[in-house]
Amino acid sequence: MAAGLFSLMGLLAPVASAGAGGASYTPTPEGGSEYGAPLTNATPPKPVASGFQVSPSTIAAPKLPSVSFRIDQPSARTVRAWIVFWPQGSGTVARVELGRVRAGRIVTVSWPAGTKVAPGRYLVRLSVVGRGNQTLARSAGSTGKANLTVRAAKVVAPPPPPPVPVPAATPAPAPLLPAPAVNAGPGVFPVQGLHTYGDPFGAPRQGYTHQGQDILAAEGTPVVAPVAGTISYTGYQASAAGYYVVERGGEGHDFFFAHCEKDSTVVIPGQAVAAGAPLCKVGATGDASGPHLHFEMWTGGWRVSTASQPIDPLPYLQAWDH
Repeated sequence: MAAGLFSLMGLLAPVASAGAGGASYTPTPEGGSEYGAPLTNATPPKPVASGFQVSPSTIAAPKLPSVSFRIDQPSARTVRAWIVFWPQGSGTVARVELGRVRAGRIVTVSWPAGTKVAPGRYLVRLSVVGRGNQTLARSAGSTGKANLTVRAAKVVAPPPPPPVPVPAATPAPAPLLPAPAVNAGPGVFPVQGLHTYGDPFGAPRQGYTHQGQDILAAEGTPVVAPVAGTISYTGYQASAAGYYVVERGGEGHDFFFAHCEKDSTVVIPGQAVAAGAPLCKVGATGDASGPHLHFEMWTGGWRVSTASQPIDPLPYLQAWDH
C-alpha cells in the first residue's frame, strides 16, 4: 500500500518555489497586479480643481453664465461632475448634472435645454467624484466655488403701433371738409406714367366715405413724393391699405399713398425726400380690385388727433397733372 501511494505522488507536477526560480501570483479585486509586483491598497489622492471660472459674475435672467473648469487627479481619465447654485438667503437650490467629464483638460459647460436660475445671489459650486470615490479637494487656492448675481430681466415696453390707416368702418363718419381755394404751388404728380382717375373723394363706402382720390395706372408704375418732406410711416394692412407710405409735406399737408406693390417701398420713416423722389410702385395689395394708387391729403396731421381731417386732393392733382 505504501508503495502504491509513493507511485501516485510521483505522477504530480512539482510546485515552483522562489528558490527554484519561480514566483507566486495572487489575483486582486482590481484585476490583478504586475506579475511578481507587491500588492498595495493605497487610497488615490483627491481630485483638484486646478481651474474654475464663472463669467460674468452678474447676469440678467434668463441668461446663464459661462462656466469652465479643469479637474486633475493622478491616473484618472474621467470624473463625475455637477454644478450647484446655492442661494445666499432664501431660494431654491438648482443642480445641473454634467455626467462624466475628461480629467486633465479645460471643460466648458454646455447648459442643458431648459436650465433656469431665478433672480438672486448665489454661490456657484463645482462638485466632483473621482477615482476611488474621492470628492473634490477644496484648498484655499482652488475651492471650486464662485459668487454669482442674477438680476431680473428688464421689461421693455413695445413701441406704440402706427395709426391704423383706412378704417373698414366708422360708427360716425367725420364730416368731409370742402377743398379750400387751391394754391397748389410747384408740385409733382404722384404717379409717373399713364393714368386715369378712379373713385373720387367722398364716394360712399360701407360704413364710411372714400377719404382720397384713386389714380388708376399699370402695376409697377413709379409713385413719387408730390412735394419735399419727411417720411412719417411705412407699413402694411392686409384688410385695407395694403403696403402704404405716409409723407409729412414741408408745405404743411400730410400725404397717404396706399396699395403699393409688394417689396416696392424704397423709403423708411424719418427719411427726408425731395419732390419727385421715388416712394413705391403702383400695386393692388390690401383691399384693392385692381392696380391703382389711393392718394389722400390731410390737414392737421395724418390721423394724429381730432383736428386731423382729410381734404379733397383732386384740385391739387389736376394742378400737378401736366
